[in-house]
Amino acid sequence: MIDPFTAWSRMVAAGLQMQTNWLRGMETLQASHSVIDARTGKMRDAASAPMQADFAEFARMVPEKVEAFSRSARAVTRDTLAMHGAWTAQMQRVGLMMLSGRVPTLAETSALATHSAEYALGAITASARLGGSALAPVHRAATGNARRLKRAKR
Repeated sequence: MIDPFTAWSRMVAAGLQMQTNWLRGMETLQASHSVIDARTGKMRDAASAPMQADFAEFARMVPEKVEAFSRSARAVTRDTLAMHGAWTAQMQRVGLMMLSGRVPTLAETSALATHSAEYALGAITASARLGGSALAPVHRAATGNARRLKRAKR
């Protein structure tokens, strides 16, 4: 039997993780805006004086995005595979009970209900974690660039 207090605390933790993901998403958007603004200025300056252009900054633009989004894709793949593994295990439990050829006992039904509740809680927390792990590399790159470009501007 699943403990209702543990279930509640896991639901609250998942909700807090989703709020954190939202806040990090907003930070990423703000940082992206400042990075785009700074780099657009550098491109404008490079158009008028190509010999004084910041080519090191321009050379960072594509590789950093490829790196951040590759890390994000790896995190999404890892977490999605784990979620699919949990779903497969749950469907095997349900399938075994359905294919047993008899009415399940009270103990079997109780065990399935406990596993189902545990699976549902795990799916919710895994979904919240998936969003955070997908956003983390992009957030790190965007906010790092924003800080670096802000220091360079001074």
